[in-house]
Amino acid sequence: MIMSKSRSALVLILLLATTGLLNAADVPLDLPMPDGKPGDSTKPVQVYILAGQSNMVGMGDLTGARPLYPSVFLSADPNVIAGRMPVGGSALGRHGIYQSADANAASGATVRIYRGEFDPTADDTLPTPIKTTTVALGTVAAELPKVDFPHTVVAEAFIDVPATGRYQVHVGFGNSSYAVVLLAGKPVYRRDLGENAELQTVFLQQGKRYPISVRYRKGGSAAFWMEQVEIEGKGDLETVVKKDRKFPYLIDDSGNWTVRQDVCFQEARIAPDGKGGLLTATSNGRSIGPELGFGFVTGTFHDEQVLLIKTAMGNRALGWDFRPPSSGRTNGEDADKWEGLEYRLMIEGVRKTLNNLANVIPGYQGQGYELAGFGWFQGHKDGGIQGMGAEYEQNLVNLINDVRKEFDAPKMAAVIATVGFEGWNMGENYLPILKAQMAVSDAQKYPEFAGNVASVDTRDFWREINQSPVSQNYHYHRNAETYMLIGEAMGRAMVRLRGGTADAIPTMTRTPDSRSELSQAVSETLDPTEQQLAASIAATAPMVLEGALQSFLADPRNQQSLTTLVQGEKPPRSNQFLRDTLDGVVSYYRAVGITDYDWKPFGPVMQNASWDYFTFDPAEETDKAKGARYRNVTYPEGMEDWFAGNFDPLQANWKTAAAPFGQLDGQLVPLNAQCGSSFCGCGSAPNTLWNREVLLMRQAFKIPRLKPGHRYRVVVGGSCHVNAGEGFALYIDGKQMAESKDGVYRRQGGQPRGSHIYKEFIPALEDGNVLIAVKSFLRYNHPRTEVYPRGHISVWMEEMKIPPIQQP
Repeated sequence: MIMSKSRSALVLILLLATTGLLNAADVPLDLPMPDGKPGDSTKPVQVYILAGQSNMVGMGDLTGARPLYPSVFLSADPNVIAGRMPVGGSALGRHGIYQSADANAASGATVRIYRGEFDPTADDTLPTPIKTTTVALGTVAAELPKVDFPHTVVAEAFIDVPATGRYQVHVGFGNSSYAVVLLAGKPVYRRDLGENAELQTVFLQQGKRYPISVRYRKGGSAAFWMEQVEIEGKGDLETVVKKDRKFPYLIDDSGNWTVRQDVCFQEARIAPDGKGGLLTATSNGRSIGPELGFGFVTGTFHDEQVLLIKTAMGNRALGWDFRPPSSGRTNGEDADKWEGLEYRLMIEGVRKTLNNLANVIPGYQGQGYELAGFGWFQGHKDGGIQGMGAEYEQNLVNLINDVRKEFDAPKMAAVIATVGFEGWNMGENYLPILKAQMAVSDAQKYPEFAGNVASVDTRDFWREINQSPVSQNYHYHRNAETYMLIGEAMGRAMVRLRGGTADAIPTMTRTPDSRSELSQAVSETLDPTEQQLAASIAATAPMVLEGALQSFLADPRNQQSLTTLVQGEKPPRSNQFLRDTLDGVVSYYRAVGITDYDWKPFGPVMQNASWDYFTFDPAEETDKAKGARYRNVTYPEGMEDWFAGNFDPLQANWKTAAAPFGQLDGQLVPLNAQCGSSFCGCGSAPNTLWNREVLLMRQAFKIPRLKPGHRYRVVVGGSCHVNAGEGFALYIDGKQMAESKDGVYRRQGGQPRGSHIYKEFIPALEDGNVLIAVKSFLRYNHPRTEVYPRGHISVWMEEMKIPPIQQP
């Protein structure tokens, strides 16, 4: 369609229409740098409408990419099950150790034994070995050879890595970690007796084998492992352009984002009054969409000024939100209000922008505009709703026709970008959407669309998680390269529809499963047996205890906390949840089957012991449908000091009964029958009915002598799930030790509640007697809605042997 502000502009436009596009440029594969000039203001502005859902809004990160894993541990041990490290968040992968650099070399290392003890001052020249053999270097269970007299063991091998990057080399486990390692003749690892290991980070390339030599100070395990470190994030625009050197036209010689003076971008949907300006990498804010690549292609092609009007919104379906008028009504719920709303807003946003060109186009001279094309990138929502895939093709045909009709542009070029989730491994729910999107450009099926509708298959532009800023499948892992390629491909298809020439983007060369070598190196073994799991745990022990754990201990964020906890001090930000940094340390030991530092029961069994108790409904009433129930209340007369040592429960008419105390709508039944947690207990029925809102319970116990090198805690069980429990107050020998005014909220479940016994309370326990008192409230809402009353509580003590927190 052609619109003009004057008769002369109309004559000019008609002339262009009869003679074809004038001064249109070919679009090469490598786009040229912008020339810094505005478009020809004597010709009508070329307007493109870009519509769709969140991926057209634009989810390609501008900056801030972070690696999928903070580091990758690599092992040649055949027992290791690749995937994630059992603790700590790093990846666990494989690399090779070979007896020579030959491509067909056997795995393992050549080992030579020399007479005489290790001499750290000796040079690399060694006498003739007394024995030469091989060892499965890298296999934790394998042992270095030894003889019955003083000797030195030297292992030589070649190693490779699955991905180019920076690495640290580690050798041995326990005694055998005292060694020196040379890689290509340069020292990369050294650990002297009684000292920490000295590591040198080295740059290694995928596809190469590097010679290593290990001179051991002591014998033992033949463990050898590596860690890829300093891993950089990938896939944001800063990295893709400025480091990977792709799309060079986006930055100038000074490293600044280029600005197209001949292309304007206008957001006409999300911003109520519109936002826009000259097109550059930051036009869309902190992320990019297809508009960036599309705009640079069309700007290269056109001599005129180009305007991109984007009208897109996330979580919208073509079959409902964008439903075009020609598709009819579904009579769904609230159809009058919501069905087709996004379509109407799209049309409204475009019209509003076209009526405001003088404020949108810098230097606009009233030259009018031409609706040059329509771009569509959408499909995620329809693929996730049953039934919408079947009607997607007809809805898309109707959309193209209806948009053309709205603007009286019957042959306006239209480019459809398909869904591309998971690339060539796309799931079954999106294949019907892709098929429908490709079908609309089939000239045999839709002859009226021949030469004016094109489909762009985006599957080749998919990038895996390890190449992307984050793991976010539905937003193409927020990979900026993906959005640039989709935008460029849409622009190139548009140019060809407009009669121009544009080189196609080459198809990528891919491995059969479309994943990188590193992805394959860390891919998990499916359904391992118990024996395989046990062997893998043993094989990862050196990496966990002498690698990941040491990094955890060395982290400055953990050091102060660990020192405070070991000294028995109360942390400044303690709360009702009991997991802390020392529990983090213990998790590394537990990951390799060491349970010495786990929390264990301490003292008598308190969970089902007899307790003195009293329940009452306080005078201070509050709305049971809203908020936490824990609050200051007036105690019955004579019970103001109910927690004190000199308080007499019998005289105050208290009762005695067995814990746990609780109820579920007045019944002695479990709160959560599926709960099997050792620190909760709400999966078992309470022994005693908690029949009124406030529960006071207390009892004196005899406990064993406290042990040095241990720490202690009181666990408040029965309410460790989301939207379970209420606040509590916990007293030791008449002194309040902890108080929580809240229950367990969203994202807080699955962890124990209670209080650690910090050093100020330790003296009260040293005589072997302790009085424990607890106050809590029934819960009546879930959440913000009143429901039947429920509660469950039991209390007990636990102890933990404190693990070492100093690096060896």
